[in-house]
Amino acid sequence: MGEEKPNLYQLRLQKELGIPEDEIKVRMRWNMPVLSQNSKCSISLDLPIINCKPTKACSEVCYACQGRQYYRGAIIKSLAVNRLIEEDPEHLARKMVDEAAGRTIRLAGSGELLPEHKELVNYIEEYGGSWWGFTRRVDTHKAMPRLMFSLDATTPASVLEYVKKEVPVDRRAYLRRPEDSPAPLEVAVTFPVHGSRTRYVGRVPEGETDCPAVRKRVEGCWLCGTCY
Repeated sequence: MGEEKPNLYQLRLQKELGIPEDEIKVRMRWNMPVLSQNSKCSISLDLPIINCKPTKACSEVCYACQGRQYYRGAIIKSLAVNRLIEEDPEHLARKMVDEAAGRTIRLAGSGELLPEHKELVNYIEEYGGSWWGFTRRVDTHKAMPRLMFSLDATTPASVLEYVKKEVPVDRRAYLRRPEDSPAPLEVAVTFPVHGSRTRYVGRVPEGETDCPAVRKRVEGCWLCGTCY
C-alpha cells in the first residue's frame, strides 16, 4: 500500500478555525491593505477556505496551505477580508480597485468566492475594475458564470455533468496531479500541481493546454491571458 498523502485542506482549516475572534476583528480595518501579491498572479483577493467545497484531490494539494498564504497573518487577513465583504461590499470593491491601480484582480487567490459575493463583483465592475478567477462551486458559478470552473480527477460525476452542459470550454480548467490522466472533458487550461509543499510539476506529463506560467514559459498570468 502506498503512503497516505496528508490532507493539506484539513491542516489549513484547523488553523483557520483556531484563530481567536479578537484577532480577526483587529484586522478588520479599512486603512490596511485588502489585496495580496504573488509573482505568478500579480494581485489577488485572498479568502478563507471555510468558503470551500474541496474535492479529494484539491484537499491533498491545497494551495492555501503552502507558502506565504499559510502564514498566520495571511490567514487572519483572509478571514477579516471575508467579514469586510459582508459588512460593506461597495466600500471593499472601491478599495480593491484603488489598490489594483489598473491591474486585473485575481479573485480568490486562496479560498473560494460564494454566490453572495456577486454583489462585490458587480461593484468592482461599476468602479472600473477588472477581474478573473476560478471556482469549484456550482452555486457560485451559477451566480458568476464568467469564472473559470476548476476540475480535477476526483470531481464528482454530477459536477462534471453540470460543467459539460453549462460551462463553455474556454471557461474550464483542470488541476492535474502526477498520477492523473488528462482532463475528462475538453478544457482551456491544465494546471500541473505546483507549490512549495507540492513540487510536482516535473512529474506531471506535459500537455497542449498546460498553463505556460506554471511551466515557466511566461513570467506571469498577465502575459498569457487564457484565464482572464
